[in-house]
Amino acid sequence: MSLSRRKFLIRTAQGVVIFGLFPGMTACEGLTRKQEEKDPGYGALVSQIGRERTEILWYASFAPSSHNVQPWTVTIKSPNNWIIGSAEDRWLNEVDPKNREMLLSIGAFLENMVTVAKTYGFQVSIRTVARNPFDPELVSVELQNGERMEYPLQRLLERRTVRTDFKSENIDLQDFSFLVDGDEGFYYYPSESTRALWLDEATVAATEQQVNRENVQEELARWIRWSDADASKYRNGLTPEAMDITGLAGWYVRNFYGSRDVLGKDFRKATVEHARQQVAQSGGWIVTTSENDRITSLIEAGRRFERMFLRAKDRSVGIHPMSQVLQEAPWSEEVAEALKLEKPPQFLLRVGYLRDYPSPVSLRMPLDEFTKV
Repeated sequence: MSLSRRKFLIRTAQGVVIFGLFPGMTACEGLTRKQEEKDPGYGALVSQIGRERTEILWYASFAPSSHNVQPWTVTIKSPNNWIIGSAEDRWLNEVDPKNREMLLSIGAFLENMVTVAKTYGFQVSIRTVARNPFDPELVSVELQNGERMEYPLQRLLERRTVRTDFKSENIDLQDFSFLVDGDEGFYYYPSESTRALWLDEATVAATEQQVNRENVQEELARWIRWSDADASKYRNGLTPEAMDITGLAGWYVRNFYGSRDVLGKDFRKATVEHARQQVAQSGGWIVTTSENDRITSLIEAGRRFERMFLRAKDRSVGIHPMSQVLQEAPWSEEVAEALKLEKPPQFLLRVGYLRDYPSPVSLRMPLDEFTKV
């Protein structure tokens, strides 16, 4: 291949990455998750606490988390007593300095755990043991015998954050009611409403400010698994597929991108442009609040959020958490007043109907990476 042709292909691929062209090409797919696959640590844990309890932890691990860091840890004190905590090396100190988002993720993990435990006939008692969000041990979990309750566990495996291809059609109120299922603290703002438009503008502005914070970009760079080798090694973080970079663009970034590219001007510019395109294509926003900013309230907000998220596919609703407004001042200080909320917002979710609900792709860490017996 001539040098000029090679340069042409590279520049073409760069254009694909920057401008998001050809997202539907699937011939160049990278490493994705196989839902039925269980890692070697699964069998070892079965031999120690039994298959049903191991299944509870395996399903729980499919909970969402910022940058897919999967911050949870599980210490097995006895088969029926577990301590759920967080790993300091999986905190996001730059965008989440108070561990607020980490606690929300722990709540989602606990919700999965409780949901699966009930299907195996366990009641779950949860007690907060942490005094501050930086304590390594957060909650104590006790399993007790109870009645079995049916639940479609496939929902936990099929849940996915979706970033692209939203229809510009407002969410039907009946579908919104189905998603929240009577839980409080959820607010829906249709796409042309004053509050949704404020969120659109604030999200783009906060993103533009955030990409110019060097420490934030460096933190993001540490959690992007550009190559299949890194994705296979860590089994966490953001792969190109998880960021909806597929086809030719996915092939290019897996083979030519690295951490330094995240710090480059083109990547930062593309990030802002993508945020602008995303907020222009949606069915509005769903906002989730908590009672307050205490540990227990944040964990409970994470649980309510996960309950809603698990119902989304049943109504072909895509959910894309966009937290920049909550991470950047002055918008983080203005958002509650702008949205007329009496309680603190914890999730800002861009939502929209999907023509096709895509398969999940985010990788999961092996059980023995976050579980200690």
